[in-house]
Amino acid sequence: MKKIILGMSIFFIGVFSVFCQELSISVEEIMSRYDANAAYNTAYMKATLSVKDKFGTNENEFESYRRKNGDTLIIITSGADSGQKILRLENSVYLYYPDAEEIIRLQGSALKDSVMGSDFTYEDLTGEEGILDSYNGELLGTETVDGAECYHVMLTAKTKKQLYQKQEKFIDKKTFAEKKCIVYSASGKAMSESTMSKINKIGKYNIFMEGTMQNLLKKSSVTKMKITEIKLDEPIPESKFSRDELSW
Repeated sequence: MKKIILGMSIFFIGVFSVFCQELSISVEEIMSRYDANAAYNTAYMKATLSVKDKFGTNENEFESYRRKNGDTLIIITSGADSGQKILRLENSVYLYYPDAEEIIRLQGSALKDSVMGSDFTYEDLTGEEGILDSYNGELLGTETVDGAECYHVMLTAKTKKQLYQKQEKFIDKKTFAEKKCIVYSASGKAMSESTMSKINKIGKYNIFMEGTMQNLLKKSSVTKMKITEIKLDEPIPESKFSRDELSW
């Protein structure tokens, strides 16, 4: 009996020791390495956005240009919204509608609006730079997501100006890429959930190539995003990140 008790004690001590070792990494280090996956100077990509709802499936293709400070230009190249452009400069988003030949500026809560009728918002596709500059982090433990061991992190906004006041992220232990994220409103209500099903190593970066987004407030549709081409740290003309580019 003593041997059994001793064996069980050793087992539980071992399990506890492994658990403590897993959590010995700080949340700051986890999120710093997470941010490093997006620390490229420039990014160009082509992608498809497929929205499935009760009416069927709608698909758009787009190109995206992005630089380190967060400036982003998105050009919708095919689908129902073809020709529309989205430009983010600092905290403002500008929309160009070719049919009306006008530019509309979005700010504040308007950044929560849907892009291309999808479950992604303008903030989802153009925001988030240096996350620990804007959020305080807490490591809640570890969890398995789609077979990958992940750090479970809760992020709380440092100021009320952040569109998402809380973000619950599951960060892959091996790649430090995001596997799953749930974002919350100021009232604590879960707003949307994204999952990353495919992550590729591109140079020194771990980049998500396929993922799914669902609006948890509506739950009437699911959006899938697939990156078909990506180039990192290659020169992008300065002119791409100007309002003049929108009307070309």
